[in-house]
Amino acid sequence: MRVALGLLGLLACSLPSAAPADQLIQIPTADRVSLPAASYRHRVDGKGEGYGTLLSPAPLPGLELMLRYYNGEDRQHRIEGGGQFQLLPDGVVTPGIAVGMWDITNSSPWGRRAFFVLTKSFNRYGTSLFNVPAPLENLQITLGAGTGRFGGGLAGLRADFPGRISLLAEFDSRRFNAGVAVRPIRPLLLRAELQNGNPYLGAELRASF
Repeated sequence: MRVALGLLGLLACSLPSAAPADQLIQIPTADRVSLPAASYRHRVDGKGEGYGTLLSPAPLPGLELMLRYYNGEDRQHRIEGGGQFQLLPDGVVTPGIAVGMWDITNSSPWGRRAFFVLTKSFNRYGTSLFNVPAPLENLQITLGAGTGRFGGGLAGLRADFPGRISLLAEFDSRRFNAGVAVRPIRPLLLRAELQNGNPYLGAELRASF
């Protein structure tokens, strides 16, 4: 029975959940992408603004690069770049640990922001420190602190359910954001979010081999 549960846990970890572990809504997690991912979110209350994000692993192990284009956000069309370095991956006992900086050139509506984050995941298959109850399949908690727009405490929660559905909630030190993510097929992720009370719809394509 234990062997069967262990195999089930490994299988569940290998299958894509809805929201990827390396993303919440606006705040980072200590996880990182293993393959490139591109996404776009658009505000749907008539403001005509949105932003696109490209995440990619770098040749240096543990390093993730980020490039983001702001399409009319705060009436600006700007590009920011940055990255984060994973000091420790999320393990059975220890949390994932990462440090990073986004918008290195301080040229976007959000401005330069450095961060330090801890991320810990729990599942119901016996392969994590604590088991979460059904119908939850996985629960990820992120805590951190930063500078600039992230100046203060950061907190995030991702709950994965059967059917590749995830619920997301976070506090980015200034405002609360929440959303739902659904993955109809492996490379595609669909999102509906409230960012500071403003509605956004988005999609993400992620390389998959």
